[in-house]
Amino acid sequence: MKRSKLLFFTFITEGFALFLALAMVRYLKIPLFPLTGNILRDVLIGTFGAAVPFSFFIFLLSEKTKRIPFADSLKQTITHYLKSLFSRLTLPDMCIISLLAGFAEELLFRGVTQNKLGIFATSVIFGLLHFISPAYFVIAFLMSIYLGLLYYYFQSLLVPIQAHFIYDLCALIYLKHLKTIK
Repeated sequence: MKRSKLLFFTFITEGFALFLALAMVRYLKIPLFPLTGNILRDVLIGTFGAAVPFSFFIFLLSEKTKRIPFADSLKQTITHYLKSLFSRLTLPDMCIISLLAGFAEELLFRGVTQNKLGIFATSVIFGLLHFISPAYFVIAFLMSIYLGLLYYYFQSLLVPIQAHFIYDLCALIYLKHLKTIK
């Protein structure tokens, strides 16, 4: 996919997620703002919180996962489909995509859906909307559980927004420079 088409698609999908979140907040009268009570603390927690899923991402792409049943399927999905999809992006493109995804998706999934349906149901929906393969669904589901727990524990939307943004940005940069696994 061309870089311009990918950016356009990102703006459309994440814009729709943001619009949907804000419309649901208004309709359901969910208090979404302010996103945090302590910006510095929550940005730091979210930044360091991204290390857990990013470390897992790197581990899944390593040679150490040969005995894990779904790891090969996941590696193929990530290294062939996602790497080729995002390989033409520049660093500013990656920052924009990651920021949009982190902000829009966390407002929708943590701010609205988790407040109404709970962590488990929200994570199933998150996984289904990120479905590329069954193994990728499981990873997206687990990531959503993790982000949901961050939100629940710290009672701040900025924490999962930051964690999602940093994770996506690190994963995109890593994928761009990753040698394709055969």
